[in-house]
Amino acid sequence: RQAPLHATMAAPPPAAPPAAPADTTAMPSLPHALPPRSTKPPSTVIPGAPALQRRIVDQRSLARWKQSVAYDELVGFLSELADAAFGKKLSHDIQLSAPAVRLNAAFVEMGRWVDEIPPIEQPMRFGNKAFKDWYARMCKYAPELIADLLDGNSMAGTEAEAELTTYFIDSMGNSTRIDYGTGHELALFVFLKCLRNLGIFSSDDSSAIVLSVFQHYLQLVRLLQTTYLLEPAGSHGVWGLDDYQFLPFFFGAAQLADQSEIRPHSIHDEEVLEEWHTEYLYLAAVRFVRHMKKGPFWEHSPYLNDISNLDSWQRVASGLLKMYRGEVLGKLPVVQHLKFGRLLPWDSKFND
Repeated sequence: RQAPLHATMAAPPPAAPPAAPADTTAMPSLPHALPPRSTKPPSTVIPGAPALQRRIVDQRSLARWKQSVAYDELVGFLSELADAAFGKKLSHDIQLSAPAVRLNAAFVEMGRWVDEIPPIEQPMRFGNKAFKDWYARMCKYAPELIADLLDGNSMAGTEAEAELTTYFIDSMGNSTRIDYGTGHELALFVFLKCLRNLGIFSSDDSSAIVLSVFQHYLQLVRLLQTTYLLEPAGSHGVWGLDDYQFLPFFFGAAQLADQSEIRPHSIHDEEVLEEWHTEYLYLAAVRFVRHMKKGPFWEHSPYLNDISNLDSWQRVASGLLKMYRGEVLGKLPVVQHLKFGRLLPWDSKFND
């Protein structure tokens, strides 16, 4: 067995992105290996802290966010989950804790609501307004779900319940704009990290979080995206991995990093995608992109096309973490919506 991802990933060489498939070479934006785990003291649940607030409002506060303990903890949690998914298929035999089972059941239940709240006929193609009704039902359901997850937890309280409910609701998109993007996916990731901080999940749950809980979440939000034709929030167009998600590519590359039969360039083989998309998040994500976008793959997804020329999944995963730090955690239009409170505290040294 190979060493964990954070210990082995090497950096790909820089190069300019190609304009056509004939010029495709190694992708330039994947330069660094996974960072070492943070040595800063961990963030804590702060009693009596004010309600959730947005703290990242400009480039100055963005720079401070990237120097914070909470930022380092999120990146460390990403690395930990990637290590837990290393070499494992979605069908890997894992033990699900009661909270994981409860969350999975909730995602399945919310998916059934789509049949009860079908899209309405409207002149505009995107942003079906029936999503507002689905979202309203989800908002009523969320507090009950969170209360169940926290039942008997001595570290939680009404503030923790309220914050977790907010993160969970934010992870389902925006009902005003009728959109969904990587900022909403980030809210789900913060939600999971907060559950970990509270002891609802332990390190023993890391594989289950990626291979089961996150997979159930993906199935739900993809159903919402395709049923209600949600607008992509903050999409980079052709120069993004996907209009909606990022983490399936990162975790999926980690899954694939311990085998040699499926290579990065295998994403161009439709038979491989059909045979293995139910086992690997990366292949399922590429298959979803191909389903949603028309035309030559290199034309509508040049970034994914470039990545397919890398020689190992470890280099893919290493570069995708670097990209996530830059394009999600480090982008003001995304993290300006992130809310801080007791469970995700803003460093007090940055309060001036």
